[in-house]
Amino acid sequence: MDRYASGDAEAFDLLFRRYEPRAYAFFLKRTSSPQRAEDLYQELFLRIHRARDEFDSTRAFTPWFFQIAHRLLIDDQRRAFRANEVAVEGFEAAATQPNAEALAGDREEVELLLDTLSPEERYVVVAAKMGGIGYPELADHLGKSVDAVKKMASRALQRIRSEAISADVLEAPAG
Repeated sequence: MDRYASGDAEAFDLLFRRYEPRAYAFFLKRTSSPQRAEDLYQELFLRIHRARDEFDSTRAFTPWFFQIAHRLLIDDQRRAFRANEVAVEGFEAAATQPNAEALAGDREEVELLLDTLSPEERYVVVAAKMGGIGYPELADHLGKSVDAVKKMASRALQRIRSEAISADVLEAPAG
């Protein structure tokens, strides 16, 4: 990488041949999509090219390479989450959009359920499930292990489900 950063174009070809299979495998394992993996490893090498002047030759290349790959994967997952593409062919537009009253009621119910959580649990659930932020990033921000944050989110979601089921049972008409 040091040679490439110094202007040796052949060094990039060598890096590409050496790391392309590893990058593809990295993305394929995490996306389960050959097309996504290919797009991502191509984007990775483009980012490596753009960041060539930022490479610190006193540090190892492989960790730097996979750190960029990991950040690229996170960015891709956030974009996919935010896009939230849903095929609506064959449905009428009015049928897919709930009315304002239903939305307001749902929002109130969600807020009430979130209020049953501690501030830290609410932060983790909202950031992870609605904001698309990964558990490693949340763990780093909270100063906890990734497993601890996953357990916190799982337990909080379980409690929300239980509360929602209890509320539905209480509100169900007697029959």
